[in-house]
Amino acid sequence: MVRLNLEGKTYGIKDTLKGLGFSWDAKKKVWYKLFNDNEQSEAEELANRWKSEDVHGLLVFKEGDKPKEKRYPVKESWIFNLESMHDKLWCLIYDVREGKIQLPFTVAGKVINSEDDLEDLQNEAETLEWKAKGSRGVTGKEYGRIRAIVAWRVEARYATCMAAGMNEADAGRCFEDM
Repeated sequence: MVRLNLEGKTYGIKDTLKGLGFSWDAKKKVWYKLFNDNEQSEAEELANRWKSEDVHGLLVFKEGDKPKEKRYPVKESWIFNLESMHDKLWCLIYDVREGKIQLPFTVAGKVINSEDDLEDLQNEAETLEWKAKGSRGVTGKEYGRIRAIVAWRVEARYATCMAAGMNEADAGRCFEDM
């Protein structure tokens, strides 16, 4: 059994959700629907259906179906860095298109060979941002990846500050997020 929770900006689609058989969980403030094991692909599809409209889906497996993982809270400054990563990646996409940056290069521990790789990284950062903003925290693996993205983002800001002529002490404040 799988439970799909939908959270975020769901007010505009509440009637659609009701029509699809979702129910409102007032305690958790999420729309949810239960799916049988053979309906998991449908649940996964619905989890991503409204992503562009700031609706986030989270699959919750019945106790015993999936081992319970320890969850970790994410610092607000790290969430800010995930948000700014999205914008930085757009800038990198445009720099690649304009020939200002040559492929391949590495961003946050991933080798970038194409614009698609940048878009995949952008989607990963956005997904991690949603999970970090959620009340349940993130898994250890997600926490480690967020940490790597934040470290890269902080280092990139530091390099930009130094290149702009800022003194090392002031530019070093970028690392206060870590």
